[in-house]
Amino acid sequence: MRIRAAVLEEFGQPLAVQEVDLAEPKAGEALVRLVACGVCHTDLYTASGADPSGYAPTVLGHEGAGIVERVGPGVTSVAPGDQVVTLFSPQCRECVHCLSDRTNLCLAIREQQNQGFLPDGTTRLSRDGEPIRHFMGTSAFGEATVLPEIAVARVPASAPPDVVCTLACGATTGIGAALYVAKVEPRSTCAVFGTGLVGLGAVAGCRLAGAERIICIDLSERRLEIARAQGATDTFVGGEDAVERVLELTDGFGADYTFEATGNVAVMRQAVEAAARRAATACRSSPGSTSTACSTSRPSSRTTARSTG
Repeated sequence: MRIRAAVLEEFGQPLAVQEVDLAEPKAGEALVRLVACGVCHTDLYTASGADPSGYAPTVLGHEGAGIVERVGPGVTSVAPGDQVVTLFSPQCRECVHCLSDRTNLCLAIREQQNQGFLPDGTTRLSRDGEPIRHFMGTSAFGEATVLPEIAVARVPASAPPDVVCTLACGATTGIGAALYVAKVEPRSTCAVFGTGLVGLGAVAGCRLAGAERIICIDLSERRLEIARAQGATDTFVGGEDAVERVLELTDGFGADYTFEATGNVAVMRQAVEAAARRAATACRSSPGSTSTACSTSRPSSRTTARSTG
């Protein structure tokens, strides 16, 4: 079938929207007609040419939501008509990582996925007979895509696709950072530096964990307004005095948990310095990645944990 897609032809150049060919799904695969897709920093990072593992031509995009149109032989978890979210980090539920409660970086198709191929080492995308590689196993910047069954997750038909598509990467990175990596405790105080999609996920995760106060810092008043809608109790525009303002809001103690979601080194330092001097946890949730790194400070020790959102 012919579809329109945004193709990365050359690093550092605008994407080219054009018609490409999409082959039918093979065994264990599903064809998804995409309805919505988020734009993640990882897409921009690869398009810039700065990503050492990047390749072209490829169809970018990995935060997709759509409707299953057709499935290949052996597919049982989804059926035509199901609304799904694309998963660049799939879930085979059988490998050592899927069976671990410390990571969700499934190993089942990673080797081929990292090279831009589906599990059988080929692509379903092409142009004039020449293969176009899949990006992060998903290639959601198109009208449709073909993915392995383990790389789609069924979601309720009533869920707005332009909202649930963010669960494919950014939002869940922040949510997971709060719930599963930092393990925010009820009645605690949290500070979130940067309230883009990852930061908003952290806000939601802190709220779900029962945090009593959620302090949000960002340069955008509009983002802070959205953060308040997600559960932030205190917000202010960031600057050089951000640490002092967090300390003022916490009677000089600092926050029990801090989350940095900007990628800015200076802000990372602020997040660490705004953490309480007693037992506290500072986390960095990488925009464009499901990785979250946390450091926990205690009166007599310091431990570091790394996991995924």
